[in-house]
Amino acid sequence: MDIYPRRDYRQLGRYLPDRSPIAADLGDNRNLWGAHPAALEVLAASGAAAASEYPGSYSERLTEAVAAQLGITPGHITTGAGGTGVLDMLMRAVAPTTMRFLDPGWPAAEMLAQMNGHEPVAVGWDAALEDPAGFAGSAPAIVFVANPGNPTGLAIPDEWIRAVQERTEAVGSVLIIDEAYGEYNRDPGDRTPFEMALDSERTICVKTLSKAYGLAGLRAGYGVASPALVLEVDKARGPFVVTSVTSAAAAAAISSDSTWLAETIAETRVNRERVRDALRHRGCEVPRSAANFVFILREEAGLDDDAARLERVGVRVRPFRGPTALGNGLRATVAPWDRMQRLLDGMDLIAAGTI
Repeated sequence: MDIYPRRDYRQLGRYLPDRSPIAADLGDNRNLWGAHPAALEVLAASGAAAASEYPGSYSERLTEAVAAQLGITPGHITTGAGGTGVLDMLMRAVAPTTMRFLDPGWPAAEMLAQMNGHEPVAVGWDAALEDPAGFAGSAPAIVFVANPGNPTGLAIPDEWIRAVQERTEAVGSVLIIDEAYGEYNRDPGDRTPFEMALDSERTICVKTLSKAYGLAGLRAGYGVASPALVLEVDKARGPFVVTSVTSAAAAAAISSDSTWLAETIAETRVNRERVRDALRHRGCEVPRSAANFVFILREEAGLDDDAARLERVGVRVRPFRGPTALGNGLRATVAPWDRMQRLLDGMDLIAAGTI
């Protein structure tokens, strides 16, 4: 048997989103109002030591900031290079199994599962929501739940997640609750997904600072779980994953009393509803989003053409395909209104057949 290359890697490719300059880049789900000012202050003040010295092994400053914010001990927290890094480590800490996930769902979760030797098992969105225990399955597995979902932006009831957790606890699975977009869906004091993780030995709530905090370029994320699960994830993590500058900047953003976070979240929510209403007024089908993006449902055959037409007028969106109509559409990140208006103007030109 040839050990290289891995056979289960054959269908994987590089992740290469288009990053060329464009007037309104709505293809990446990040904070298009910029980066948290407290983090920017740390970046501006960083010196030579930040570049020449090894950082702390386990992002102590970020860990302590999260612990203080949530009122828990640092032993309940692991950190990584964005939420994606935490997910990668968790999947590496689990023996090869299946990973069950909602479909349509975040494509990178399936990719991470394959990278770490797990077999992805897609469960249709509607069928899963009707039967949470059936979604979780009857054998030990990794069960991945992103709330809100990506690319649809649909929120998932906490009662449903609790029912999934009850099943995962019963069969010995590991449950991942990915709250990457939670700030756009929950009130600031809502600790529900963290409480679920803290009440279990095999549940982790994963967060990223790439979205609401605007720190996508720094790659900062964390997971909240039992100390036993955190230890296993940290074993898979390795040292020096998060730079000292990232740890300090992320900690400053989390600890800040600035109104920037609340203000940009509020404006995102307003623009999200405004652009959804405008798109629906134009006859587009747009699910109600609880994230920082909207998903414009389109016929699968025309997705690439629609995206290319918008690109011609300076608007970049990301097309998605799925096994059902709910998975076929154009995902557009919510931005300051001038860029939302460019999206609407582009959709008008598509409808008129002039681009």
